Amino acid sequence: MFLLTLLLLTKSAYSDEGVPLKKGEKAPFNGTLLSPDAVAQIIAKTDEEVGKCKIDAELDKKLTEADFKLQLKLKEAELTGCLEKSQGLEALRADQIAFLEKQVYQPKWKPSAIYITGVLSGIGVVYLTTKIVEQQ
Repeated sequence: MFLLTLLLLTKSAYSDEGVPLKKGEKAPFNGTLLSPDAVAQIIAKTDEEVGKCKIDAELDKKLTEADFKLQLKLKEAELTGCLEKSQGLEALRADQIAFLEKQVYQPKWKPSAIYITGVLSGIGVVYLTTKIVEQQ
C-alpha cells in the first residue's frame, strides 16, 4: 500500500504520466523503484481487493436488510395477533357485562306484575271458594 501511495504521490508531483528511469539514472526521490509489471500487479491486486470489499459490503448490506425486513414482518404479525386477541377479549367482556347486567337488574314492571298476579289469584281463590260453598 505504501508503494501505491508513493507511486500516486510521485505521479501527481511530476504530471499525469509516470517518470520512467533507465538503468543507471538517479531517481528524484528516496524510495523503491518498481518495474511496470510490479506496478501493474499492485494495481490489479488493489483493484481486486477493492472489488472484493465492495461485494462483501453489498452482501452484508443485503443480509442486514433481509434480516431487518424479517424482524419487521415478525413484529407486525405479533402486533396483528395481539390486536385480534384484544378485540376477541373485548367482545367477550361486553357479552359477560350484558349477561351480568341482566342477572342483577330486574325490570321495573316485574314486582308490579307479581303483586297483581298475587291479588288476582287471591280474588280467584275467594270467588271459587264462595261458589263451592254456595253449591252445598
